[in-house]
Amino acid sequence: MNRFFERFFNRIGLASQENDIFHQFLREQVLVTLCTKVPLTMGTTLLVASSIVVFLWQFVNHALLLGWYAFVILLSVERIYYAIRGCMYGVQRTLEERYRRFRIEAMLMAFLWAFAAFVFYPEGHLEYELVLALIVIGMAGGGAITLAIDRTLASAYIMLVLPTLALRFLWCGDTLHMIFFVLIMLFMAVFWVSILQLSKILEKGIRQYRELGELRQRLDLIADQAPVGIFYFDRNFVVVDCNKSLTEQIGADRNNILGMNLLALKDQRAVRNIDKVIEEGRVVHYEGPYMTMFSQKELWVSTLFSPLRDPSGAIIGGIGVLQDKTAEHRAMERAEFLAYHDGLTELPNRKLLEDRYRLQIAQASREGYYSALLFLDLDRFKHVNDTYGHNVGDEMLKDTAGRLVEILRQSDTVCRLGGDEFIIFLPMISRDAEESLEHTWQVSRKIHQALAREFDLGGHNLYITTSIGAVLIHGKEEGLDEILRKADIAMYHAKRRGQGITSFYEEEMDRQLRRTIKMEQNLRHAIDREELFLHYQPIIDIDKERLYGVEALLRWRLPDGTMVSPAEFIPVAEESKLIHQIGHWVIEQVCRTLRDLEREGSLDFYYISVNISSKQFGHQGFLDEVLGVVKKYGIDPRQLKFEITESTLMEESEKARELIARFNAEGIGFMIDDFGTGYSSLSYLKQFDFETIKIDKSFIRDILTDEDDVALVRAILDIARQFGYTVIAEGVETAEQKERLKELDRTIFCQGYYYSRPVDLEELLERLRQ
Repeated sequence: MNRFFERFFNRIGLASQENDIFHQFLREQVLVTLCTKVPLTMGTTLLVASSIVVFLWQFVNHALLLGWYAFVILLSVERIYYAIRGCMYGVQRTLEERYRRFRIEAMLMAFLWAFAAFVFYPEGHLEYELVLALIVIGMAGGGAITLAIDRTLASAYIMLVLPTLALRFLWCGDTLHMIFFVLIMLFMAVFWVSILQLSKILEKGIRQYRELGELRQRLDLIADQAPVGIFYFDRNFVVVDCNKSLTEQIGADRNNILGMNLLALKDQRAVRNIDKVIEEGRVVHYEGPYMTMFSQKELWVSTLFSPLRDPSGAIIGGIGVLQDKTAEHRAMERAEFLAYHDGLTELPNRKLLEDRYRLQIAQASREGYYSALLFLDLDRFKHVNDTYGHNVGDEMLKDTAGRLVEILRQSDTVCRLGGDEFIIFLPMISRDAEESLEHTWQVSRKIHQALAREFDLGGHNLYITTSIGAVLIHGKEEGLDEILRKADIAMYHAKRRGQGITSFYEEEMDRQLRRTIKMEQNLRHAIDREELFLHYQPIIDIDKERLYGVEALLRWRLPDGTMVSPAEFIPVAEESKLIHQIGHWVIEQVCRTLRDLEREGSLDFYYISVNISSKQFGHQGFLDEVLGVVKKYGIDPRQLKFEITESTLMEESEKARELIARFNAEGIGFMIDDFGTGYSSLSYLKQFDFETIKIDKSFIRDILTDEDDVALVRAILDIARQFGYTVIAEGVETAEQKERLKELDRTIFCQGYYYSRPVDLEELLERLRQ
């Protein structure tokens, strides 16, 4: 039977078309709609079927009638059961399977009514014929209307029942029944057209319902996923509905929010003036702090309350929109904080310092108080960053800031200027200059003591010092920029004096700075103007009384003939980084000299030594630069020596050891200059591979009268013998000093005015010829 009806639907060309006509959602809604009507229609069917049994009992074979009735009952019960159990709820069946079964059962019921119309027809009893015809037409029409939402099924239902009845009338053959036949066919045609129209209307309604549902779903999604909390309240300010964002923002369950009266909130700041929304139809806005009632979270919120009106314009409640701006507010607060504070240490920055300085200096000036400003720069902080990384350096800066804050008055200002520089402003110290000066000294001593303590930074135990430049301020004629300039000058003066100390600004520092700036400007053009030149001082083997080596010494003569001391211009060259250019020029001049002397056959000594500064030695690419010059002039690398001081070795000693080893591998040896004046002479002798030790002239000067100097020189000679170093005594000025050194060690070499002052190359060669 199932296959029969499947073939039937295929024949009329409707089964396959349905998949194209109905969307799955539409098919589901049609099926549910039809199934919901089954219990009522089947109840009516059973009642009508029972009436037919009674009505036709006297005309129809009882067994046939009861059999038909039994089929109607079984099919009706089964349809009711399936409609409730399987059709609407879809238990273990696909949509297509449920829909196909519903159609088959509906067509079986149509077949039973068509069978009754044809087989149970009481021919010859006109009144009974009409009653049966009316019942069948009514059941066909009622069934078609019930099934109208599925136009295919409704059409098939009518075409099965009404034509069967019409054929039964035609079977009678008389005129009256022919008229009935025509009337039924006309009724069927009109009714079928009506069913099609009704089906379109119902289908359109379902589609609109679906679209409305989708729209509602989209609106719900928009509301729930909106980045703001949205809620509705009635005229009594009771919350009727809310979206998901509101529950998340205030940290409350939706069930707790619904039914809540806004006027009963503990924190009324966010809903202040909300009554005007209902009473006056106004829009009320609030932005500020709010403490949530459920989660007790402190938020920064923006709320907007607007009246909700019905189509007639009457206010029926209100809409509330809440936006959590806590993160935005904190970011704004942080931005405002960073506008006046340092991001790393959270100390005031220069902008805040300027504001405080302007106000407090004005007050101090009015009341006759002295103030002071200290400029701090951490000594060798770059070494900490380069060795341990910027994270450790940052932690040191934060720890430094904390220590500075601890030792100062509440009215004082600690400011981080940038990098490793800090400013401390001490306003309104005293009306007495001496007291103010003493207080500033005390603060600087506390600073040195505080920073002298060990820094425990992530497993690294470090120490650091600071150089401080201080300025005493009285009156307000000078602005902050000028005071900072003076403090900066004093700070660099402290660094030049040895670091880790405090220097107060003096006018002489300014004059010295101007001289330094002018010297730097002149020094930049000294090479091009050929103002720089070299002098050479011989190094003598005192045992054989012959020339052993030469030290090249840089000199600077200004256009007016004035000589500038190396002690003055070398530090300037180092600070301005001109030392790299000047140092390269010196090495090139020495290599050219060695080449020329070799060509002329005048090279009657073993080497020329060149002094190099720590800046030049630590410059990246220094080795390649030197080797390039040596190769350019084709000299033997062993003819070139470098002299460095112990202080140079103290800066990044591991890198220095590796660099010296690489120079030695190329044949260029190193000497320790001014030996004995450094801090760790003995340890460096063990770590570094030197060729020569040059004893500082301070130990030679009093060697004839001071036995301590004799003992020191003897100790240095013993150490040198242990390590296999040659020794040069600097500052030998008399024959007696030479003889005393010869008594101590005949292998020693001497350098000093006794043999020759530093002279130019021509004079040196002339002396060699003599």
